[in-house]
Amino acid sequence: MDYGSIPLLSAMKLQMMYLGQRQAVLAQNIANVDTPRYQARDVRAPDFHSTLKTALPLARTSPSHLASPNNKGVFKVENRYPAFETNPNGNNVSVEEEIQKVSMNSMDYQQITALYSKMISMFRTAIGQPGGSG
Repeated sequence: MDYGSIPLLSAMKLQMMYLGQRQAVLAQNIANVDTPRYQARDVRAPDFHSTLKTALPLARTSPSHLASPNNKGVFKVENRYPAFETNPNGNNVSVEEEIQKVSMNSMDYQQITALYSKMISMFRTAIGQPGGSG
């Protein structure tokens, strides 16, 4: 069964891709904590409208119709303005703030993967594979 064709699972996959990309950007921020003039960055969270459009792609009823754009997890990375302070060297990375964001991002990722796994297990049970084992 192609689970990717189920809109809810597709939206969950998109969220996991966003969280994965965000984790990499936050790690770059921490790695550059002492780099002069480095500006902290973050990934813009997908809004519901674009998530819905990705999860429920438009159907092409004719080969002459244009295909809808597919954004496969490439999210916009933006400079983030500090909540705390800017160092004298122009760097605005706060280790405490970055660690908090990394921690929250990790918890969000764990939550969505647990939910994704539970959904897959439920689908397997529904098609006659008790406990999701196959």
